[in-house]
Amino acid sequence: MLDLVKFDTQHIMDIETMFDFPLSARKAFENKSDVDGYTLMDGDEIIVCGGVHMMWDGVGEGWLVMSKNAYGKPVTVARYTDRLFDTIMDDNAMWRVQASVHTNDAQSVRFAEWLGFEIEGVMKKFGPDGTNYFRMARVM
Repeated sequence: MLDLVKFDTQHIMDIETMFDFPLSARKAFENKSDVDGYTLMDGDEIIVCGGVHMMWDGVGEGWLVMSKNAYGKPVTVARYTDRLFDTIMDDNAMWRVQASVHTNDAQSVRFAEWLGFEIEGVMKKFGPDGTNYFRMARVM
């Protein structure tokens, strides 16, 4: 049975992804005092974690980490993610959540656009390997 729980940093340490998610990136979530987020669980299995790092009043950086099993539940993950961002933005009186999406990841760009994010520009050589990312934002 699926259950939505408040995000805990241990979820990031335990999530099994389809991509290399190094410990250094996972440790970025250790100070969760500036994070509002949720985790979708299926029993003991983490399906997806997502939330917003608060930057200052009204503005934050959105993030989403999907487990390797999330891809088999696309409709559930989409509904969860849409509700997640709506709830966090409402609860924190936010008018802007921004995100970085790799320019070569067309599926993630489409998903972000479905969630109401718009491309604002290209961040050249932003990625850890020097690749380009889109700056996308959901503005209310």
